[in-house]
Amino acid sequence: MDAVRHGDDSTLRYIPAGDFLMGTRAEDAAELVRRYGWRSDRFDDEGPAHTVYLDAFFIAEFPVTVRQYARFLAETGAPVPDCWDDPRFTEPDQPVIGVDRHQAIAYATWAGLRLPTEAEWEKAARGTDGRIWPWGNDWDPARANTAELGPGRPVRIGQHAAAGNISPYGVAEMVGNVWEWCLDRHDAEYYRDSPRENPCCTKPEVHYDGYYVMRGGSWFNRGDRARCAARYNRFPQQGRRHIGFRCVLNA
Repeated sequence: MDAVRHGDDSTLRYIPAGDFLMGTRAEDAAELVRRYGWRSDRFDDEGPAHTVYLDAFFIAEFPVTVRQYARFLAETGAPVPDCWDDPRFTEPDQPVIGVDRHQAIAYATWAGLRLPTEAEWEKAARGTDGRIWPWGNDWDPARANTAELGPGRPVRIGQHAAAGNISPYGVAEMVGNVWEWCLDRHDAEYYRDSPRENPCCTKPEVHYDGYYVMRGGSWFNRGDRARCAARYNRFPQQGRRHIGFRCVLNA
């Protein structure tokens, strides 16, 4: 079974169990800096590259949309996210934005789903061959909604899938358009001793360090952020106009 249809009107793609390469190899980072002139510090928390084993799971083909989130609001009476009254960000087929991590978890729980771990997110985006973007190893700004060629806002889902922004597993638009919340706490040193199987960083929160991981880059960022291995972080209560999410189902 390659995909399932879920009750929140999402299609979820199957990601088989097995190993994949997580993180960025030092030689790949150096080549990206040389080729595109990107800042070398963008790669500081992406190493060392390491092999990870994940159990099988399903992940949503697209981020949660405004249409889907509106149904959640109507059925639960949950508070609306930031920018909900701004017509630039509330077309039905745009990814919902302005959601903080607590709101994303509330939606996932209502739908009988959950947020992905960052390892699950990365494997779904890049497959098992260590590719840099879902489509391969060469940056193409026409394939993703980023600051290079984008309109300066999120665009409807499917627009860049048609341009080739699809992972080896058929998961669409995992880079560009919106950042996506993950389950993990952010730790720049986590890869140095993270578990080989099904890792998820759960270090305790403290008042000055409560960051959680986001993945994928957004319409607000350039291509150096919109890579399969790129990591970013925010406090969980920070909903922004470039942050959304997609969900996962256990296999």
